[in-house]
Amino acid sequence: MVFTAKIEQTFAYPKRMKYISSTDSFIEKDCDSLSYVRNVRQPYGWLVESGTPPCDHLDVIIMTDREFELGDTVSVKIIGVFCRNDGDHKLVAVLPDRDIEDFSQLSDTEKEDMHRLYPREDKGEGWFGRERAEEIINAFFTAPKRKTIITVQHTESEHHTNGMIGAWGDWELTARGRKQAFEIGKWLLYEDCDKCFNMYVSDLKRAMQTAEEINKTLLITPNVTDIIREVNAGQGNGKPREWYDANKLPRSDGYDPDYKPFPDAESDRELWDRLYPFYREIVGNDMQRILIVSHGTTLSFLQSMLLGYDFEDIAGFRFNGVGGSVSKFVIEPSGKVVARYINQRVC
Repeated sequence: MVFTAKIEQTFAYPKRMKYISSTDSFIEKDCDSLSYVRNVRQPYGWLVESGTPPCDHLDVIIMTDREFELGDTVSVKIIGVFCRNDGDHKLVAVLPDRDIEDFSQLSDTEKEDMHRLYPREDKGEGWFGRERAEEIINAFFTAPKRKTIITVQHTESEHHTNGMIGAWGDWELTARGRKQAFEIGKWLLYEDCDKCFNMYVSDLKRAMQTAEEINKTLLITPNVTDIIREVNAGQGNGKPREWYDANKLPRSDGYDPDYKPFPDAESDRELWDRLYPFYREIVGNDMQRILIVSHGTTLSFLQSMLLGYDFEDIAGFRFNGVGGSVSKFVIEPSGKVVARYINQRVC
């Protein structure tokens, strides 16, 4: 099995190196490198195809005397694995041009190096050959992964203070809104949002500017999309609220999922139908960590979807947040969804 390895540690660095995914760089940790302490000179890294630290990934030790720099990538052939009871297994690989296929074919010196690296073997642990390594790899790629989804409602916008309608009106953040968004970015560091998160952002200015301020801390490249815009108010987009209230179509008694304030506006049913494919995409893709910056009504519907509600259910409830509120959902490998918190104010 041939994969691509990215080099994370070499003998030239006595300290343990930590990968920073947002900048594709490495920094020294306070602790010494285990390889350096135990005089094991083979480079160490992870399989690119398996993910990126600190998200789930597969570690690999490369049996070679070739010199590498941190961040180098190289094709490797998997020949074995050190199995650990905590699941943090260490694959063993050689370069593809080397004429061996199994851990048992390594030289005695190389085997001694590996046993010196991990001298203690509890019950069930130990060095195994290619067959066991392939089982580990196949199990990794076929096992469902835990997914974290965090949503952020854009912070204070001009339409919050000037008496105008938001919707698809393309308002900017106020100075206060920018400060709020910057503080949210710092707070999201506690959720490790600077590590392997993928960000989706509404293309309306107030959401994009919220993401811009957040990213002064997190440094995530956003995926900008109109799919998660706020509900479309048609003729009412960006209009004065007095004009909107005076000109909107009358609403019947009771909840009408197909009500539109103007003929060219969007009903609740249409908004749900617009958002549902996006919901299916984010829960079904391979991304383990997702950050969404959007709008109040849009996020209310997405939150309902994440918790398993159907469109008919929203007649009886809404998850209404305020500007700058943050929510966190965890989808377990079993499919169970846990709401850690919903529409929490953090600044």
